[in-house]
Amino acid sequence: MGINMKYFKRVLSVILVVVLVFGGIFLADKVTERTVSRKKYIKFFSEQKEYDVLFYGSSHVLSGIQPMEIWDKYGITSYNLAGHAASLGMSYWVLRESLQYHKPKLAVLDIYDMYAFDQPYMDVSFMHYSLDAYPMNRIKFEAVRDLLKGRSTGEMTELFFPFSVYHSRWNEVNEQSLKESFSDDYFNTNYGSEARYGVAVPLDIDRVPASDVTEGSVGADDYIRGFVKICEDAGVQVCFMRMPYPASVENQRAENRVMKLAKELGVEVIDMMYDVEGITGDSTGIGKEQLTVDNLFGTGNESVQVESAGVIQRNTDLAGIEAEVNSRKLSSIVVDWDTDLVDPNAHLNAYGAYKVSLFLGEWLKRCYDFSDKREDSEYANWNEDFSKFYLPALNIDLALQSDFKTCLMLSAYPEYETELQVTEHYKPDEVCEKLIKEHGDRITIGTFRETNCEDGAEAEETDSTEIGEAVSDKPEEADVTGTGETFEGFTLEPGQTAYFYDLDGQTLGTEPDASTLTTPVARIFVKLRDTGEVVADKVFLQ
Repeated sequence: MGINMKYFKRVLSVILVVVLVFGGIFLADKVTERTVSRKKYIKFFSEQKEYDVLFYGSSHVLSGIQPMEIWDKYGITSYNLAGHAASLGMSYWVLRESLQYHKPKLAVLDIYDMYAFDQPYMDVSFMHYSLDAYPMNRIKFEAVRDLLKGRSTGEMTELFFPFSVYHSRWNEVNEQSLKESFSDDYFNTNYGSEARYGVAVPLDIDRVPASDVTEGSVGADDYIRGFVKICEDAGVQVCFMRMPYPASVENQRAENRVMKLAKELGVEVIDMMYDVEGITGDSTGIGKEQLTVDNLFGTGNESVQVESAGVIQRNTDLAGIEAEVNSRKLSSIVVDWDTDLVDPNAHLNAYGAYKVSLFLGEWLKRCYDFSDKREDSEYANWNEDFSKFYLPALNIDLALQSDFKTCLMLSAYPEYETELQVTEHYKPDEVCEKLIKEHGDRITIGTFRETNCEDGAEAEETDSTEIGEAVSDKPEEADVTGTGETFEGFTLEPGQTAYFYDLDGQTLGTEPDASTLTTPVARIFVKLRDTGEVVADKVFLQ
């Protein structure tokens, strides 16, 4: 009896040591982890109902599709599972992992960069974003072995046990990071999407004929076929998607190859890079049916039409589109290269993503017959998430912007109305003029009749809606050093912030120097349409 008790105590001691060791590793892992992957997936894991659509792909999808906007405008549930620099191989494995939690009605895979390099290569630092949130299981084990085939054991260990790379972050641990590690209250408010802020214009790129294809790269076709088969075996519909972006000649050739493979596999492609020529071509989606969406982009009373595979055209812009087609330069009818990109060769900015999301919502509603669930009480949490989390986060992002064009771009969302007050120093370029048009009747533009501010009098606002009609009475030099001080025609009021501005509308910095910057250019005032709550009030100075 004594021997058995001694043996029992030893076994118990060993078990306790093992529990303490692994418990310590678990806690250390949680405390030191970078929480970006966890935040991305919290809402995905916690949703009890099945999604209508899941989106897969690289950063083009990550920053280009906004599930909350698709919900708010169409009542379709979706989640953005794309990752930074995600390879085709990564998308394949994320599909397999995600299907352990949800089986959507439709899985959508972006075709960008499928043949740009030998699959499944990608930088291991980006793999953490897509995989860390998934617990260790058989599929994750197979994924790491496949994605890092032929690479170092250290890289594999890093993905199996993230603590091995995060353990040095103890000096970054604080109260906020602990909350983010253990609380589900810190999550991605746009259901996996990450908006990008800025406005950039690309160079002209020649459109490559559909017959011009690349030879492909090792492994790509296998992953594409594998993605389709996994969906079919799970009873999930599948389609490919071609996001709009200024694709290089090489990328266009690669995408042409995928389009041919899609036809071979019988997979539909939502092609948002079609030009007008596509209207008369073969359809892979809606066919000859014409869809009309009133005020799709919130730009007044225009009627937006969807024809053939992935074509949105505004009636009022048809002549311009035809001119672009005749020049054979690459363009997209869904977005505008001049206003909807955050960098000149790849990603959509937030408003470009908004346009794409509305296009996809209309496509999904018409082609896949998804029901509108906005009035369904079982989906009340989606409406709550939009109003309590998504929109407030968008408001904060708008309030934080210091670039004039970015402020114009973000305030074009239909939730806002904008007042733009300008002086004679404001010289809008073509991009600013287009951004202003995106607001439709939700923007008012006034000019200032500047008065001498010697007595502290504020400038008088005129009722003009034309830009550049301000009259200057040569006021004294302004002091921009503090709240309530007068500028040359403006008063910096509580809640306002002053920023640098040049004639191209680009921000040069965020801390104006009163000794060199005294000329006001514009004031932008943004508030919520429903409540009148002020979201941003900024002054831009030269």
